[in-house]
Amino acid sequence: MNSTINAQNKGLEKANLAYNKFAFIKAIALYEQEISKGNTSFEVYSKLGNSYYFNGNYPEAIKAYSNMIDHLNNVDSEYYFRYAQALNSTQNYKTAEEVIKKYYKRSGKNDISDNWNENKLMESIKKQSNRYTINSVSINTPFSDFGTALYGKDKVIYASAKDTGVIIKRKHSWNEKSFLKLYSADVTMDDGLQNPVVLKDDINTKYHQSTPAITKDGKTMYFTSNNYADGKLGTDKEGTSYLNIYVAHNVNGEWSSIKKLAFPVNSDSFSSAHPALSADESKLYFVSDRNNKFGNSDIYVLSLNKGGFVGNDVKKLGDEINTLGRETFPFVDDTGILYFSSDGHPGLGGLDVFAAIKDQKDKYHVVNVGDGVNSTADDFGYVIKRSTKKGYFSSNSSGNDDIYGFTENKPIDFGMNINPFVFGTVRDFDTKKELEGVVVEVFNLADEKVNMVYTDADGNYKVEVEPLKEYKFVFKKEKYAQKTEQIEPLKLLGSKELSVDLINEWEVIVDNKRKEIKEGIDLKDVLNLNPIYFDYNGYNIRESSKPELDKIVALMRDRPKVSLQVNSHTDSRGRDDFNMKLSNNRAKATVNYIIAQGINTNRITGKGYGESRLINKCSNGVSCMEAEHQLNRRSEFIVIVNEQ
Repeated sequence: MNSTINAQNKGLEKANLAYNKFAFIKAIALYEQEISKGNTSFEVYSKLGNSYYFNGNYPEAIKAYSNMIDHLNNVDSEYYFRYAQALNSTQNYKTAEEVIKKYYKRSGKNDISDNWNENKLMESIKKQSNRYTINSVSINTPFSDFGTALYGKDKVIYASAKDTGVIIKRKHSWNEKSFLKLYSADVTMDDGLQNPVVLKDDINTKYHQSTPAITKDGKTMYFTSNNYADGKLGTDKEGTSYLNIYVAHNVNGEWSSIKKLAFPVNSDSFSSAHPALSADESKLYFVSDRNNKFGNSDIYVLSLNKGGFVGNDVKKLGDEINTLGRETFPFVDDTGILYFSSDGHPGLGGLDVFAAIKDQKDKYHVVNVGDGVNSTADDFGYVIKRSTKKGYFSSNSSGNDDIYGFTENKPIDFGMNINPFVFGTVRDFDTKKELEGVVVEVFNLADEKVNMVYTDADGNYKVEVEPLKEYKFVFKKEKYAQKTEQIEPLKLLGSKELSVDLINEWEVIVDNKRKEIKEGIDLKDVLNLNPIYFDYNGYNIRESSKPELDKIVALMRDRPKVSLQVNSHTDSRGRDDFNMKLSNNRAKATVNYIIAQGINTNRITGKGYGESRLINKCSNGVSCMEAEHQLNRRSEFIVIVNEQ
């Protein structure tokens, strides 16, 4: 009897040792042997189910979890959740909903099992359907290819387990597939991928490398690797090696200065993997199984400093994102939308890709990105370039991990308006009374009018804009000077208040003083401009004069009824005919500069007067200092009122 018990204990010890080292294929065989010998304990069935589950063999995981839950008492509520996950992954939606209800009843948590209802689930998927055009890429192999990262304008870096020429392939004990290396590939004109090349630098070790995240300038890369340094694998006390995140820098085209990120990102006692950068590259998202006895992974975030240095403010994302399932492969697009894969949120099966956005209360709203990308298999590694609406994702829907390209044909529906907006109030400058009927025109960077609204009876307006784009707002009302304001890019769900006061079109405030604009007046005097000087015998606009001319441009832009006559003068030195030609060239150069800033050609003319209108005694034959001659090399800007 004792020998039988000892044999069982040794068999279970071997199985647990393999399980703890993530050698799940080996663990499965050993646990099955234990069951055949009559060991039907909670430990055996739970770890057998987990071993199948972690390898994506959901039908066998269901059998193990079912045996455990149906025949054993006091099973942790978390196993009901995982059992429901496995059922959902095999499209047993009705049974999955029944099991998840038991989980919420046993756990005492807020019951949201209705989200697992098949009709509701399929309706949410349908809402996001037909959004993608999917195409295969030519770099896929019979081995695992996944985890694409955008690299510059026309490259990607991805992970592959394809044969690199080693006769005996090194196996990863988690799933008995070849170890992964990082490769680069070129993006083709039709957004396919070609010319895969293994990274030759110090990035690739003899163990795993995968899931890179690269800064927009292409100089820094974060990636996943085994805890490997100085030729050795780092392990915990039991000899288990975990995944860590590393950073590398591109110097003269080579990835070097590779360092493992410090604690609290990495540790010898838990895994951290799949890094992702926030839109402004100030934060690092990553996945970790820390503090997680159930073996699932969660998404974390922390601050990121220049040079690849991370802060110590690691924060687990909230329950809107993280579940008792596996949340993994985060990616943040340029608008701030967080994409990730999960089998803990109800989906089509296996890992589905989800999108999440924070509202004004800092709470994430999560939706399934829909079919096309998502399938009944594992779908993950989603990346998108927002400007082109093109990207890549990975899936094992073909039976192996492959990369797919896609085009997003319409935006995701979060069930709420997520575009930013600009709002404000327009008032009279003098009376501060709200102005009704003010035209608010919105222009894009190409100076194309993209929207137009009017202020209401209270002088208020509101305009929706696209995220991360610059705009120009122009406020117009009869008898008032126009007001032009630039709007910096806004994030999704962002807003900006832009309130303005409009002044009488024939007045201007300069140095806190009100000045009148009228026919025949010189704007140089109205705007207190510094003189527009030219070099001796030259007619190019000085850099020092451009800010002064820009003030004239601003006044004319906001007052369409103001036209100008530019008068240009020279000093007395040189021949009279030469000076006349020189002054005409100076007038022309001044007019051309103002036109180049967007003022219509029919609103400005120029004329040269040579040395015929000197403003001091420095005529021909009179000895003067250079500074006195320079006073005569000037321009005048005479107002012409255009009432049309």
